[in-house]
Amino acid sequence: MGLFSKDIQSMDDLPLHGLQDIYYAENQIFKALPKMIDKATNRDLSAGLRAHLEETEKQITRLNQVFEKSGKSPKALNAPRSTA
Repeated sequence: MGLFSKDIQSMDDLPLHGLQDIYYAENQIFKALPKMIDKATNRDLSAGLRAHLEETEKQITRLNQVFEKSGKSPKALNAPRSTA
């Protein structure tokens, strides 16, 4: 199907697929930030990362609300999609 992965059957599937990609990315960031905060030696950097972690958590909450209202699963798509 060209640039689209096999789970996209119509144009209606595109927004859901995009949200699932964003959901995956936000969760990866949420997992990585605590490690970065622990290793940060600069106080300002550490504070900025903490603020980013809080914002990322809010984004994940918002995405969960969108999935809940749409009746769709908030599954994170973690496998790279084929471009062939």
